[in-house]
Amino acid sequence: MKTMKTMKTMKTIGILRLRDIFLLLVLLSLALSCGSDDNGMDCPDPTNANCDQVGDDPQDDDPQDDDPQDDDPQDDDPVVLEPTLSSVAPVTGPKHTEVVITGENFGTDATKVSVSFNGTPGEVLGVTDTEVTVKVPAMAYTGPITMEVDGFDLTGPEFVYELSEVNVETFAGGGRGYEEGSGTAAKFNLPWDLAKDSGGNIFVVDKGNNAIRKITPEGVVTTFTSKGGPGNEEEFYIPEGLAIDDDDNIYVADTGNHRIVMIDPNGVWSIIAGSSTGHGYVNGLGADARFRNPTEILLEEGAGGRALYVSDRNNHAIRRISLDDDQYLVGTYVGPGPEIDLREGYMDGGLSEARFRFPEGMAKSGEGTILLADYGNHRIRAIDQDAGTVGTFAGSDRGYVNDVPRSEARFRSPRDVSVAGDGNMYISDRLNHCIRRIDPDGHVTTIAGVPESEGHNDGPGDGAQFNSPVGVLSGGEGEIYVADTYNHVIRKIIID
Repeated sequence: MKTMKTMKTMKTIGILRLRDIFLLLVLLSLALSCGSDDNGMDCPDPTNANCDQVGDDPQDDDPQDDDPQDDDPQDDDPVVLEPTLSSVAPVTGPKHTEVVITGENFGTDATKVSVSFNGTPGEVLGVTDTEVTVKVPAMAYTGPITMEVDGFDLTGPEFVYELSEVNVETFAGGGRGYEEGSGTAAKFNLPWDLAKDSGGNIFVVDKGNNAIRKITPEGVVTTFTSKGGPGNEEEFYIPEGLAIDDDDNIYVADTGNHRIVMIDPNGVWSIIAGSSTGHGYVNGLGADARFRNPTEILLEEGAGGRALYVSDRNNHAIRRISLDDDQYLVGTYVGPGPEIDLREGYMDGGLSEARFRFPEGMAKSGEGTILLADYGNHRIRAIDQDAGTVGTFAGSDRGYVNDVPRSEARFRSPRDVSVAGDGNMYISDRLNHCIRRIDPDGHVTTIAGVPESEGHNDGPGDGAQFNSPVGVLSGGEGEIYVADTYNHVIRKIIID
């Protein structure tokens, strides 16, 4: 029989055991609730009821594992700091120049950083949180530096692109004459104007030979046409201007015959305006219209209709021929009409008020602007088609002033204009024997030719020589073709 003392002892042990079990269960519950974080990390203090403050992995941006009751910023996802750009050096140079961009919060992941020069991507060479090193791409030309850093867009200063390599070569022609052949085996007689078809063939107005010549992309020269085709004995007489439409129809300013001729891809002629029976200044339909030595043609195909703009040189006006029907209505687009006797001069203003002196080559620049080589005024004029006005785009007087803003530049009888896809404009500065360039920012430079020095020399741009270049044609990225008229050859300028 148990004693009272023994019974009291057993009761005390039982109470202790229940307390131990209760404490053990409490500890186990705490361990299960906060003993590990979302990534399996042990909770540093299993008795810490606020263990969620250290349980959210700062590298994990999943909002679902954040405690919505926890407003402690230390355990939220990290804040992304916005990058800033403070300086760029250098801000001028040729292709492959290494440029260092300094700032803050660029990160270190090069895949999240891109840099462009005038819209052309450069090669990112290295990235730290405060510096990005990038290589200037070829053919970037002058324009702003832009960056993208992990989704943030930044804009830096303008980078002035220096042409590192300009080379001139003879593409076709080996002297004065009339020969077919490849490259320099062919011969021309006063090549005057150039145009390119959809197949990459270049067509040449061979003025002295009264023919239209064709040069394949490989440089093989043939005669495309010199007569009107089967049953048509019409011939050219000192033709000068050329244009090609999207269907590869060719339009020719048959200058000595005072008319405009269309030739289809098969060589079949149509006389669409003017007449070889006489010259003058008459607006009207097709053959009833009269020109006086039409010299250059610009084709326009757009929402406003299809039309030819013709430099009617000795009438000192720009004429327009509608191509929207078979009537070929001819009117005066810019300059004085037929009723005005004094047409030659120099004046900006409205379309009917403007005056030119022997207008020549034309080119479209963007939407709604025609650039014109005003040969006798030694300037480049701009026709604003939307506003109906004419202004002076470049040039200030006869002469040679280079590496200046366009309003301060000087030309000597500019003959033709071509606008490249990147917005650069190329001018044949005929009596300076140079090819000039106006960049999109309006800066004028000489890319090839020795000023006021005629000759025939291939090689680097600043040592190459021309002899009264007339036609100029942008043939694609980094290629300019020139009708080097008094050398009787076609030159090719390669810009790298």
